[in-house]
Parts: sequence; C-alpha cells; structure tokens
Amino acid sequence: MGRRGPSELQTQVLAADLCTACGACLGHCPYLKSLGERVAFIHPCPRSEGRCFDVCPRTSLDPESLDRQVLGAPRRHPILGGYDGLYFARARDADVGARGQYGGVTTALVLLALESGMAGAALLTSGTPTREPRAVVARGRDTVLAAAGTKYSACPTLEPLAGLLRESSEPVAVVGRPCQVAAARKVEAREASGRLAPVIGIFCFWALTPAFYRFLEGRRDLERATKLDLPKDGGMTFAVNGRTATVRLDEIRPFIRPACQACFDPTAEWADVSVGSTEHDAAWNTLVVRTARGRDLVERARAAGALEVKPYPLERIPVLEEAVQRKKLRVLDALDAGQPEVAYLGLREAQRAAVRAHGRA
Repeated sequence: MGRRGPSELQTQVLAADLCTACGACLGHCPYLKSLGERVAFIHPCPRSEGRCFDVCPRTSLDPESLDRQVLGAPRRHPILGGYDGLYFARARDADVGARGQYGGVTTALVLLALESGMAGAALLTSGTPTREPRAVVARGRDTVLAAAGTKYSACPTLEPLAGLLRESSEPVAVVGRPCQVAAARKVEAREASGRLAPVIGIFCFWALTPAFYRFLEGRRDLERATKLDLPKDGGMTFAVNGRTATVRLDEIRPFIRPACQACFDPTAEWADVSVGSTEHDAAWNTLVVRTARGRDLVERARAAGALEVKPYPLERIPVLEEAVQRKKLRVLDALDAGQPEVAYLGLREAQRAAVRAHGRA
C-alpha cells in the first residue's frame, strides 16, 4: 500500500477537484482550512501519513466493508443498500412540517434524538436559500428549527466533528449528504465507535458549488426566498413572499460539483435512516430505516407522537429504484472506462453485476 497522507489527499482529491466538501478532514490537521465549502491546505504539512486521508470519502471507499461495519451483514438490495423498512413519513408537529423539507422528517427525528437523550449534540447544515450554508452544532430546538430545510449546495458540515469527539464523551447525531455519511462512518471506524447516534442521511443526486450563489446575486427577485425545491418536473423553485419563482435546470446544471458525477450512493446507504423526497406527494418524505439504531429512533418518534409513518406505495418502489440505478450505472460505466475520478470506489465484480442485473426480466 502506498503512502496515505496530506500529499496524496492534495493530489488525488483536492487538486483533482474531487473534494465533496464533507468537512471530515477538517479538525484533524491545523494546516487544513475551509473557506465556505472550499477545503485547502494553508501550509505544507510535514506528515507522510494522516487521518485527513483516511477519513476522506474520495480517497478510498469499500462498500462491503462499510456494509459489515454499519449493517452487520451483506446488503439486502443492490440498488438501495441494506434496509429493513421503506416508508412514507411526515412530522406531526405543524411548525416542524412547515419549516422542514416536504414532511419535515429529518427535523422531527433530530429533535427527538436530542430531547430523548439519544444524542447530546447534532451536526447540521444551516443557512438561507440564497446564501452559502454553514455547519452548526445544535443542542436545542431553536437551532434545529433554524437549520430546517434542504440546502442544495455543499457544506463542510463535519468540520466540528473531530473537536466534538475529542472534547466530550456525548453521543453526536449527524445529518448529512451520502458522502458525509460515508466519511462519518470512516471517522467512526477509526476513533468514535458507538459515538455517532444517530446518523441521518439525506438523499442527494448532486450538490452545487458556491458559484450558484454568485449567480443568484443577479436575481433580485429571489433575494427574499425562504425555501428551495426541486420538483420532479420543472426547474428549481423558490418560495418568495407567498409566490413561487422558478429557475430553469439548464441554468443550474453548470454549478453542479464535479465530484458529484463520481458518486455511487445517492441514498446514504450507511446511515441509520435515510430521508428524501417522495417525488409523488410533497406532504411526505421517503424514509428508509437501515439499522437497529435507526429503527429505535423511528419507533421512539412514533411513540412520542412526533412522526406519522405509512407503508411505501408498492407501485412507487420501482420508480425510486430506477432513479438510483441510473446514477449507479453511470458510475459503473466510468469504472469500466478506467476514468480516474471513480478509482476511489472498491467495487467487487459481483456487486457491479448485481447493479447491472437488477430489474431485468
């Protein structure tokens, strides 16, 4: 095995524009800093090996190893990963539902985790629709509600994680994109066994660069937007003073991060629970329960009257699977072509074949 340190992180990830801005490397090294979502070395690091390389989700990723670590068994589904429950869900609290995205499930679960003592702190992403988001450490309801709603650009949410793990023994909840979930699990494997409780993953097919916000600066009609959405049909919508404004997707696509094209996991397969849109009913979220800890969180939320859950419509499952499979197939094609941006992904041939074969008659 070659060297695994700052020099390799710089060459293989940062200089190659493959950084996902997850934030996991930050806090492990005094020479690594972030400016917005941009991560960079501010001074050459003398170490030949380092945690910065080990926790990065784009230096190496072994799905089978993560399945064993998180799920305790091989995945049950080649497209959606391991799970023991697939649902429509929504928050019962009207304020939570109104502030959150779609059904407000993520916000409801974070509040339950903090209020029940499952977690002492939660790493969240806060910000307004037209300003770059920032990482926050939430310990109470007000901070959680202020961070509600999906942010469609990358944010190094995991930046405070190393410090939290060093400075206290409290369990830490993490809410993040799939790349951040993978990075958090790599951190957990090295130094935080049992401390991440729970990990909530957000469905994500791509995230935007900061250039998106510079683009919005020229749109005065959007500066007071309170919520963003990406409906299945149409462009990106902005809720502004009781009306909806739309920006065409072809105007948005140039701002998608290059690293997102190499992502094999849009549904956060190594989270305790994953949450996303239903692309069917805007009043509900898709909720995927993956682990025993995730099941405990959801059952506590239901028992407390914080969450309403119903079976996922059978006719909608193929729609979800097809969208995820298309994303995975594009990455497999890149692997077959030997493209360097996907070289981080340690997929066995059996896994590749299972993804390609899924859904065939």
